[in-house]
Amino acid sequence: MYDLDKKNKNIKYFVMLAIVPLFAIVAMFSYALYHVQKDVDFVHHEIVGLDVITQIENVVFNIQKLRGLTCIKNQNNGSTESVELLKENIYKDLTSLKQKLSYVKYESSLRYELLEYIKSINKSSLEYANFDYLSRVIYDFMIFSYRISYQCKLILDPVLYSYILVAHVVSYLPELIEYNGQIRAIASSEQSELLSEDNKQNIRVQIHKIKERLGFVRYSMSMLNDHVNDKKIKIAYEKMLKAQENILNLASSHFLNGEKIPFEADNINSLTARNIELIIDLYRENSKLLKTLLEKRYEHSNRLMLYIVIAESLSILFILFINIFFYNKNKKFVEKIEKLTITDAMTSLYNRRYFDLIFDNLLKSQKRTAQTLVFIMLDIDCFKQYNDTYGHQAGDEALKAVARCLNSSLKRDGDLAFRLGGEEFGVLCSGLDDSQAFDFANSIRKRVEEENIEHKRSLVSQYVTVSIGLVVVESAFVNSVNDIYRYADQALYKAKENGRNQVSVYHSSQ
Repeated sequence: MYDLDKKNKNIKYFVMLAIVPLFAIVAMFSYALYHVQKDVDFVHHEIVGLDVITQIENVVFNIQKLRGLTCIKNQNNGSTESVELLKENIYKDLTSLKQKLSYVKYESSLRYELLEYIKSINKSSLEYANFDYLSRVIYDFMIFSYRISYQCKLILDPVLYSYILVAHVVSYLPELIEYNGQIRAIASSEQSELLSEDNKQNIRVQIHKIKERLGFVRYSMSMLNDHVNDKKIKIAYEKMLKAQENILNLASSHFLNGEKIPFEADNINSLTARNIELIIDLYRENSKLLKTLLEKRYEHSNRLMLYIVIAESLSILFILFINIFFYNKNKKFVEKIEKLTITDAMTSLYNRRYFDLIFDNLLKSQKRTAQTLVFIMLDIDCFKQYNDTYGHQAGDEALKAVARCLNSSLKRDGDLAFRLGGEEFGVLCSGLDDSQAFDFANSIRKRVEEENIEHKRSLVSQYVTVSIGLVVVESAFVNSVNDIYRYADQALYKAKENGRNQVSVYHSSQ
């Protein structure tokens, strides 16, 4: 049995050694997890925003087509059917956009504002829509796309190639489509007639804007090609550039030279529509690639979070394993050291140091449990004569034999045997009444005598014997350790005085 306080201190020390590195590991991985989680949230917002912007642009593309067709003065049956079909598609796209917005979380004011704006565009408003109204709707939706790109942090993407794709999807390509649509609408409205100066000036403005946006697209595509090798985007880009050159040449050579427009309105609309479709193809390839890249980053960040959690768990388990491993490895050594400090080297019984410590603890425990405390003090009879006769080595063997008798007499876990010094021994136990304590002490006396260790010069017997002093401390008469020790010593003295090889009892109530 070891000192409970020391064990508790050792456990606390072990816990402290484990907590410090565990706290550091948890703090480090939590910091990493926090930043990865921020990146996951960031990319998630981008993906959500991109989906909504793409849906908005689908609406815008169809409205631009509708605007081009409604600008034709003398529509044929095919144009009329196309107009009606576009109106149905626009209304379906608006319904899909509302449904998408119901599943995403934006800043409440922006989301509410966009939903209210969508409600304002119904079938009746499209039925009598003119150029100015449709242009204003297109402009408003493009503004919503800009706002969503900021709200969902698309425009703040830290990766260069993703940022370029965002610029294409949110700004450059939709604006390029709109400028081409303006030229289409103006040219289609002047069927086989000279363009007015205002319309010519408007076309010049649109041509300037197209060239400006094409300059941005060329530069950004050159940077994008250094980071992303996507053949579909490259092919769509080359087709778009060629078509843009054609429409710019057409506008410069025919729309602005003062001659009559050499094409019918339907032909102008078809020609420019094909050009716009190529820009839309490039837009969709950019949008598709951007979404793919964002989804890969999102999956990568989620995997990274999982790896961090796994690494953190493994690190914690490793630290716990190392601490437990070394604790258990050193525990035996520590216990051995502790045992050496509380054990008598010769007899392997507990020593006087531990006796003084445990005796006080047992006395305190007796106050709580209200049990009797039994202290047995025994001394080998005529031990000096034994040493003088048989030598100190034989005396040591006799001490060991008595110690074995004490150990073999202990039957309960709470029974403790000590070597108090020289040939003096002690036993502590609890819960015995006077009769039981006396029988227990007497059994020890008999066991020693029955060892039949020869002792020719003993004044009591031809064998080694012991005299015993017994103290039974009742819970109602708890005394100090010194008092109890003195009582036992008095009882032992009385046993020797009465002839040795006997048990003498001292009651604390006396």
